[in-house]
Amino acid sequence: MQEIVGKLKKIVKENEDKRILILNVLHSEKLKLQRLLGVGEQYDKVFDNLLIEKFGFIETRYIPDAEQEKVEKSITITKGIPLFSNKIIDSDIMIFLYINPQTLRILCSKDNVSYEVALEMQKKIQKELKLLNQKIITINLYSNNLALEDVGRKVYICDSNNYYLCDKRDMDIEDESFLRFPYIIYVNELEDIKRKQGFLLIINEDYLNVTNHIDIDKKYRKLFNHFNLVYIITNDNQKINMFHINFSNIYFVDTEYFDDDVLMEIYYDYILKNNKIKFSKKKMLILDKMNKYFKNKYSVNTKELKEYLNISYRNVERYMNDYNKIYKNIGYDYVNNEWYIIH
Repeated sequence: MQEIVGKLKKIVKENEDKRILILNVLHSEKLKLQRLLGVGEQYDKVFDNLLIEKFGFIETRYIPDAEQEKVEKSITITKGIPLFSNKIIDSDIMIFLYINPQTLRILCSKDNVSYEVALEMQKKIQKELKLLNQKIITINLYSNNLALEDVGRKVYICDSNNYYLCDKRDMDIEDESFLRFPYIIYVNELEDIKRKQGFLLIINEDYLNVTNHIDIDKKYRKLFNHFNLVYIITNDNQKINMFHINFSNIYFVDTEYFDDDVLMEIYYDYILKNNKIKFSKKKMLILDKMNKYFKNKYSVNTKELKEYLNISYRNVERYMNDYNKIYKNIGYDYVNNEWYIIH
């Protein structure tokens, strides 16, 4: 998402004297994009204000097409401040945020809305854009290649409590294969998950030999790396929602956290945010250099990395983040203000 925001900000900055329209379908994170761009406040209620004035408070979808067209024509775009819309409005620059059908289906499933309606809306926008004698900037809002095959469907639960989560492996689901999630597997002890792998591990803190969040990461990272995500159930309110360890797949939650909807939300979010990693050759050379440097070290500080890599402090965290996506053995200790390496 940050990459998309960067592209949009660049276009806006280079065209401050132009009227910019950003076309997108429903359920494409418009509000999040508006917030990240720092625009949209003046447009959020523009339809509502016009409708209150002319027709009373009602959504545009319930207005006859002829009347809706009048409302749309009365909207003007402020130069240099982009307007998000799923309708084509007179503008100098049009940006179309495209979502591939596979991803759109996931977004609609998340929001429990009609995929067919959203897809038809996107096709309608594309068809209308082809008829315009105007340059259109198309940006893919999400990767076209979601790595669904890399995400397991198994959820292992290592806890004496029963979470009553719905196992979908035997359900008759007439939909895409990614909706056939999760497969729920209960195990009795930590030993039972060795050499197992899956999308999610839910484990009670009582099953671990240490309780400090850094010690847990250091001791169990290699075991937990067989899972995309690890949620640790705890009764310690000071840990809940606080120690989401940076550079780790560990999260702390309470016993009431999980239900079927939460599980699906976690799954969808992971799919959308964790695409296949692609780094440039230049970056890969630096990451390989870092890997050799860390071979005999158990911790390093930011200053040391800055001097070794000859980069800014700001870029140290970026490189460590990228490094961890490949090697998955980096953590940060906020008490000692240093990075630790798990061998």
